[in-house]
Order: sequence, then C-alpha cells, then structure tokens
Amino acid sequence: MLFFNEGNLGAHVMGQGQLDAALAVGLRELSDVSARFAGLTPMGRVSRALAIRPLPLLAPLELDMRTLRWHAVQSLRARSAVERALAGESADVLLVHSHSVAMALGARMRATPTVLSLDVTVGDWSEMPAWRSEKRYGRALTAPSRALERRALERAALTIAWTGWARRRAETVAPGARVEELHPGIDLLRYLPAPRRPRERPRVLFVGGRFAAKGGPRLISALGDGLGETVELDVVTPEEVPKRPGVRVHRLQPDDPALLDLLQQADLLCLPTLGDAAPWAVLEAMACGTPVLATRVGGIPDMLEEGRAGALFEPGDDRELAEALSALLGDPGRRAELAVRARGRCERRYDARRQVPALIELMRGLTPSSP
Repeated sequence: MLFFNEGNLGAHVMGQGQLDAALAVGLRELSDVSARFAGLTPMGRVSRALAIRPLPLLAPLELDMRTLRWHAVQSLRARSAVERALAGESADVLLVHSHSVAMALGARMRATPTVLSLDVTVGDWSEMPAWRSEKRYGRALTAPSRALERRALERAALTIAWTGWARRRAETVAPGARVEELHPGIDLLRYLPAPRRPRERPRVLFVGGRFAAKGGPRLISALGDGLGETVELDVVTPEEVPKRPGVRVHRLQPDDPALLDLLQQADLLCLPTLGDAAPWAVLEAMACGTPVLATRVGGIPDMLEEGRAGALFEPGDDRELAEALSALLGDPGRRAELAVRARGRCERRYDARRQVPALIELMRGLTPSSP
C-alpha cells in the first residue's frame, strides 16, 4: 500500500503530519501489510507563483481564480510525485490525503484502486465563516474546482470521510461516490491524561496556525480583564500575538513534547474557530482528558458528539463565547465531566490502533486478489 500525503501547507496548516503518525501507530498492529509513505515537497518559487500570486487587474476584482489555480498546481504536482513513487515499486492500493490534490489522478485511479481521504469538501471550505465575506463571487469562482472534485470522488474506489458531517457533504457533492466514515485516530498511549500540577489560576489553551481565522483575538477579548488576574492563556501559534498580561505565546511543532504537556496541563482548550474541518488540536485535547470549548464549524460538532463530549457555541457569537468561558472556568465539576466523556469518545472512535486496521480492511477489499 502507498500512502500519499499532501504535506503541511506552511505554518498555517500543520496537521497533515499527524495523519502519517496515526497510520504508523496503527500499522504496527499488522504484520502482513507492506506500507510505503510519500508526499508533496514544499512548493517552489514557480509553483507558488502559479498557484497564489495575485494577477494584475483581476486580483482586485477577486477574479484571478486562485482556488482553481491552487488545486490545478497541487494536483499536477501530486500526479508527478505519485508516479515517481510507483515507478520503482507498484502498490495494490493507493491512499491520497487530501482528496483536493487528487483531481489530476484519473489515469492512476484507473490503473490502481485509489482511496481518497477527505475532511472537508471544496465548497464547504470556501464557504466557512472565516473567509465567506471575502469572496465576492463565492460559488461561481469555485465551480471549476467543485466539478473536478466531484469527478475525482466518483472515480475513486472509495472515499474515507473523517467525520459524519464530511461524509454527508461528500455524498451530496458526489452522489455516485462510495463514501465511508472513518477517522484515522491518534495514538492514545501518547495522548493521555496526566496529573495536573498545582497553580494559582486556571489555564486556557489555544492551538492554531491561523491565529485570526481560528478565533485567537476573539478568545483574548472574551477573557478580557481576567487575563493575568483570574485566568491565564497559553497560545500556540506561529503568528504574532498582542502582548497581554497572563498570555504566554509558544512556537511549537505538532510533535513537540512541550505541546503535549500544554494539552495535558490545560484546564480548558478553547478554539473559537471560524474556519476548520476536523482540527487535530480538538482531538488531542479530548484524548488528554482536557475539556474542549469550540465553535459549531465543520466536523467539530461530530467530534464533540454534539456537545456531549465538549461544549459548543455558534461561530462569531462573542457574547456566547464569553458566557461559556465564564461558566466552564467557574465549574470544575462540569469540566471534569466533559473530560471523562471526551476521553471515552476517543477510546471508542479515535484510537489509531483500531481505526487504522479498520481502514486497512476496507483497502484490502479493493485489491484484485480479494474474494
């Protein structure tokens, strides 16, 4: 089997490495699977210019087709990289994450059973509250990408949707596609609860590469004058954060032990995001027994079991955010209840040692030698 990953898309999207880590954990449980990993290298100067450089005259009008250009460049790069990976050794099954780089893999899909991994559709991503107001022509400009997406999903032997929300949306986008819901999970022997060290004030944790789009400024505003007095905030992001009393900024990679310690020691993970699909930070906090407060965006409600394994509020509702923060920080019993439910949900639905073998079984069923 060949697992192909689009790779981290700069400092603002750094979760793709967690997928390979989860697959590696689950594959250790299987002795009869030969797995190889490949992926896209970072964009070069020419590729980046073709994909995202604003086009004179058209860019001010938001007509430079940046979404289509991004998908075209990345999909063509992925096609070349997949063919190189398979040139020396073939594969019985190919898995590509995410599906958005598989739009040029039609010939390869006909030659090799291909599984596409999907956490959000093109249309749903483009219409997230984080950037919906910036898209003057919205759906019209994403129509070519959505058409290519539908074709790729319907050509694939199987699409794996990470959440129920993503599955429902994929089935709507591509009625002819075969879609199964299955998250690859995480290493529950690494991400696990730990005793909390004594401290004077409760700690809130924020983790997000896109500080503004994930609601960082809203969180700081909601905590208000309590910062440094009644509550502390740890922020993990590569972006600049205004200096405030009680706010500590950390520049950490996803696999940094210091990030794991922050996840285990926080009293609450808060992600007031306006643009997300299935954020790893939410899942990692849940596994660590840290209660989560997040917005009803993308697949987050599915991950938090519609509020039973974490608290939810409407995106952009700053008053609801402030009230939810105050209520949870003032109620240790409620936080403890959510923490237990979150860990339990991870053990049932997000254990890589069970999820990955389940994925492999689905992939076995696609091989020509399977009964």
